[in-house]
Amino acid sequence: MALSTGSDVYRDWGGRWSSLPAEPKPGQRVIAHRRIHGELDQVACCSLSEEIDLLDKGRGEAPLFVSYFTKDTPYEALANQLRDSLDRFDLPHRIEPIESLGSWVANTGLKSRFIEKAWNESDGPICWVDADAEILRTPSFVFGNPFDIAMVRRHGWYDLAGFVYLNKSDAAGCLVREWSRLCEENPTVWDQVLLTLAWYRTARDGDLSSLFLNDGIFRFPRPRMRDARDKLLYYPTKKKIRPFIDQKQASRQLKAFVNASQDKVNERGSDDIGEKFKNALSKFDFEHDMDVDAIFKSI
Repeated sequence: MALSTGSDVYRDWGGRWSSLPAEPKPGQRVIAHRRIHGELDQVACCSLSEEIDLLDKGRGEAPLFVSYFTKDTPYEALANQLRDSLDRFDLPHRIEPIESLGSWVANTGLKSRFIEKAWNESDGPICWVDADAEILRTPSFVFGNPFDIAMVRRHGWYDLAGFVYLNKSDAAGCLVREWSRLCEENPTVWDQVLLTLAWYRTARDGDLSSLFLNDGIFRFPRPRMRDARDKLLYYPTKKKIRPFIDQKQASRQLKAFVNASQDKVNERGSDDIGEKFKNALSKFDFEHDMDVDAIFKSI
């Protein structure tokens, strides 16, 4: 089946586009999804080596990179390192201080509100980067990116909110407003879980195009020997993605610092997502009326 009208802009972003239901060939994964109401959903699949070529290809202007940090916490020094790395690659950015709400999960819930404000005030696309990250090399895959949203999605349902691209499109605007609303109403639920729900509800109700980034764009904390091994053996042969973002995951160490004056709250995170929602996400099944409570149920 041919791609829909107006899809030429997406052609360079997938090795094989097809209409659902569709299964990736061996060695491939679904890297993109397009939902157009009144038509069959479409997905793009490609191999890791093809995906590496897509990630490394420059296509246009850089988005505005945005982030915030909580005042009087160790995140402030980390945000300065992020700013320096963005400057190193001449990437436009907006990094601002905010007041801490006293708990880690409440502070992360401010992310969507900050992103909504930055998106509204920007004339073009934006790209969120966590304050405890650094840019290792130019993330050209968000330059001139035509998708409404680009984010890391694992296993077909597990989204990471440490690096999120949002185009200046009506669909992206709907998604970020829904995300911000959900975070305000559910302060004990992780922001990345509510991003997933906002994505699902936006796609359920309107057109939406999504690029699902490989978590290989991140360098997660690990021994330097593994970096040397990958550089020598895997990056030249395209068996692994050479990371673009150093994701330090400092929140694992700093969470206790931020939470010091707070009673323990009943947080709900990505590992609490129920099988019903996982299956709906993995199969691009938008027939369910999902709310926050429903996504944590097993059936």
